[in-house]
Amino acid sequence: TAMSSRKWAILCAFGASGVAMALAQAAEVPQLNVRLGLWEVTTHPQVNGKLPITDEQLQKLPPDQRAKFEEAMQAAIERGAQPRVFKECMTAEKRSRGFNAGTEQSKDCTVTLVTNTPSEFESHRECTSEDGRQSTSVHFRVVSSDHVSGTVNALISHGSKTMTVNSTMDGKWLGPSCGTITDMELEKNTP
Repeated sequence: TAMSSRKWAILCAFGASGVAMALAQAAEVPQLNVRLGLWEVTTHPQVNGKLPITDEQLQKLPPDQRAKFEEAMQAAIERGAQPRVFKECMTAEKRSRGFNAGTEQSKDCTVTLVTNTPSEFESHRECTSEDGRQSTSVHFRVVSSDHVSGTVNALISHGSKTMTVNSTMDGKWLGPSCGTITDMELEKNTP
C-alpha cells in the first residue's frame, strides 16, 4: 500500500543516516585506504520538516489506526534524530568493496557517482514515483587510515510535505581485533 511504502521510505531515510562504512557491488571499486579491525562510528542526524504523508492518506485510516501510525512515526523521528555509536568490524573483504550509497540503478531511481577513489566516495541517488520523491547524497572521505568522516543527506517529499535527515559521521579505528563483533552493532544512543 502507499502508506506502508511511505513508512518504509521514512525508516530507510533514518537507516541511511546511520550508515557508516558500507559496501559497493562493483568488483573494480578502488580498495579503501583504511585499517582492518574494529572501528567505532558515531553519527549525528538532524531531522527537519514534516512527515511526508498526505492528509488524504491519513484520513483513509480508521481513527485508532491513524493515531497509532502517527505515534509510531513520531517515535521513529525522535529515535532517528538521536546520535548513535556503532561498532563495525572492517574485514579485508569489506575493504576491497569500498563505499556503497546504493549504487545500483533501477527504473525509478537514478544514481550519479561523483567520486570513487581509495580515499573518497560521493554519490547522489534520486528516486521518483507517483507518491513523491526521495533523494540521498552520500559523501565519505578517508582522513587517515584510522579516521573516516562523512555525511549522509536524505530527503523524502510527498506533495507539499518534505522531511530531511542530514547526518554527519565520524569513524575511528580502535584496534586490529574485532572481538565478538562480526559485522556492525549499535553500541548506544547518546543523549
